Amino acid sequence: MRQSPDGTLALLVAALREGAAHVEAVLTLARIEVDGNIRTLASLIAIVGTIPVLLIVTFFLGLDGVVKLLALPLGSEAPAALIVAAPFLAMALWLGWLGARRMALSNLEPWRTWRQVKRDARAVARTEA
Repeated sequence: MRQSPDGTLALLVAALREGAAHVEAVLTLARIEVDGNIRTLASLIAIVGTIPVLLIVTFFLGLDGVVKLLALPLGSEAPAALIVAAPFLAMALWLGWLGARRMALSNLEPWRTWRQVKRDARAVARTEA
Protein backbone atom coordinates (compact mmCIF):
# COMPACT_ATOMS: atom_id res chain seq x y z
CA MET A 1 0.00 0.00 0.00
CA ARG A 2 2.81 2.35 -0.77
CA GLN A 3 1.93 5.49 -2.57
CA SER A 4 4.04 6.72 -5.37
CA PRO A 5 5.75 10.11 -5.06
CA ASP A 6 3.57 11.37 -7.87
CA GLY A 7 0.41 10.38 -5.97
CA THR A 8 1.66 12.10 -2.81
CA LEU A 9 2.59 15.19 -4.79
CA ALA A 10 -0.82 15.21 -6.45
CA LEU A 11 -2.52 14.92 -3.04
CA LEU A 12 -0.34 17.74 -1.67
CA VAL A 13 -1.18 19.98 -4.63
CA ALA A 14 -4.89 19.17 -4.24
CA ALA A 15 -4.71 19.92 -0.51
CA LEU A 16 -2.99 23.25 -1.18
CA ARG A 17 -5.60 24.11 -3.82
CA GLU A 18 -8.45 23.26 -1.43
CA GLY A 19 -6.76 25.19 1.39
CA ALA A 20 -6.36 28.25 -0.83
CA ALA A 21 -10.02 28.00 -1.88
CA HIS A 22 -11.02 27.72 1.78
CA VAL A 23 -8.92 30.77 2.75
CA GLU A 24 -10.43 32.71 -0.16
CA ALA A 25 -13.95 31.76 0.96
CA VAL A 26 -13.18 32.78 4.56
CA LEU A 27 -11.76 36.14 3.43
CA THR A 28 -14.79 36.75 1.21
CA LEU A 29 -17.09 35.97 4.12
CA ALA A 30 -15.09 38.28 6.40
CA ARG A 31 -15.28 41.09 3.82
CA ILE A 32 -19.05 40.64 3.52
CA GLU A 33 -19.42 40.67 7.32
CA VAL A 34 -17.26 43.78 7.72
CA ASP A 35 -19.16 45.59 4.95
CA GLY A 36 -22.45 44.71 6.63
CA ASN A 37 -21.17 45.90 10.00
CA ILE A 38 -19.92 49.17 8.53
CA ARG A 39 -23.28 49.76 6.84
CA THR A 40 -25.07 48.99 10.09
CA LEU A 41 -22.86 51.36 12.07
CA ALA A 42 -23.27 54.11 9.48
CA SER A 43 -27.04 53.80 9.60
CA LEU A 44 -26.99 53.77 13.40
CA ILE A 45 -24.86 56.93 13.47
CA ALA A 46 -27.23 58.56 10.98
CA ILE A 47 -30.23 57.66 13.11
CA VAL A 48 -28.60 58.84 16.34
CA GLY A 49 -27.50 62.04 14.58
CA THR A 50 -31.03 62.86 13.46
CA ILE A 51 -32.55 62.45 16.93
CA PRO A 52 -31.28 65.81 18.30
CA VAL A 53 -32.36 67.58 15.12
CA LEU A 54 -35.86 66.12 15.41
CA LEU A 55 -36.03 67.03 19.11
CA ILE A 56 -35.04 70.64 18.41
CA VAL A 57 -37.55 70.92 15.57
CA THR A 58 -40.25 69.40 17.79
CA PHE A 59 -39.42 71.87 20.56
CA PHE A 60 -39.71 74.89 18.27
CA LEU A 61 -42.90 73.60 16.66
CA GLY A 62 -44.33 73.13 20.15
CA LEU A 63 -43.40 76.70 21.06
CA ASP A 64 -45.05 77.92 17.86
CA GLY A 65 -48.16 75.92 18.75
CA VAL A 66 -48.26 77.49 22.22
CA VAL A 67 -47.93 80.96 20.66
CA LYS A 68 -50.79 80.22 18.24
CA LEU A 69 -52.89 78.83 21.10
CA LEU A 70 -52.32 81.94 23.24
CA ALA A 71 -52.96 84.20 20.24
CA LEU A 72 -56.57 83.01 20.01
CA PRO A 73 -57.83 84.52 23.28
CA LEU A 74 -55.47 87.51 23.10
CA GLY A 75 -56.34 88.38 19.52
CA SER A 76 -52.74 88.93 18.41
CA GLU A 77 -49.59 86.85 18.12
CA ALA A 78 -47.26 89.60 19.36
CA PRO A 79 -48.33 89.51 23.03
CA ALA A 80 -48.57 85.71 22.88
CA ALA A 81 -45.00 85.54 21.57
CA LEU A 82 -43.85 87.85 24.37
CA ILE A 83 -45.55 85.67 26.96
CA VAL A 84 -43.96 82.51 25.56
CA ALA A 85 -40.53 84.18 25.21
CA ALA A 86 -40.54 85.75 28.70
CA PRO A 87 -39.19 82.68 30.58
CA PHE A 88 -36.44 82.25 28.02
CA LEU A 89 -35.56 85.93 28.24
CA ALA A 90 -35.49 85.73 32.04
CA MET A 91 -33.23 82.67 31.92
CA ALA A 92 -30.91 84.38 29.41
CA LEU A 93 -30.66 87.46 31.62
CA TRP A 94 -29.98 85.36 34.72
CA LEU A 95 -27.29 83.30 32.95
CA GLY A 96 -25.73 86.51 31.58
CA TRP A 97 -25.66 88.01 35.07
CA LEU A 98 -24.03 84.85 36.47
CA GLY A 99 -21.48 84.87 33.66
CA ALA A 100 -20.65 88.54 34.17
CA ARG A 101 -20.15 87.92 37.89
CA ARG A 102 -17.80 85.02 37.21
CA MET A 103 -15.81 86.99 34.66
CA ALA A 104 -15.30 90.01 36.94
CA LEU A 105 -11.73 91.20 37.26
CA SER A 106 -11.74 90.57 41.00
CA ASN A 107 -12.26 86.86 40.31
CA LEU A 108 -8.97 86.73 38.43
CA GLU A 109 -6.93 87.36 41.56
CA PRO A 110 -5.25 84.22 42.94
CA TRP A 111 -7.06 84.07 46.30
CA ARG A 112 -5.77 80.64 47.25
CA THR A 113 -2.21 81.75 46.59
CA TRP A 114 -2.66 84.89 48.72
CA ARG A 115 -4.04 82.81 51.60
CA GLN A 116 -1.17 80.32 51.32
CA VAL A 117 1.39 83.16 51.27
CA LYS A 118 -0.15 84.64 54.44
CA ARG A 119 -0.03 81.23 56.15
CA ASP A 120 3.57 80.74 55.10
CA ALA A 121 4.48 84.23 56.35
CA ARG A 122 2.88 83.48 59.72
CA ALA A 123 4.72 80.14 59.92
CA VAL A 124 8.06 81.80 59.08
CA ALA A 125 7.40 84.57 61.64
CA ARG A 126 6.74 81.93 64.36
CA THR A 127 9.90 79.97 63.58
CA GLU A 128 12.05 83.14 63.64
CA ALA A 129 10.66 84.31 66.95
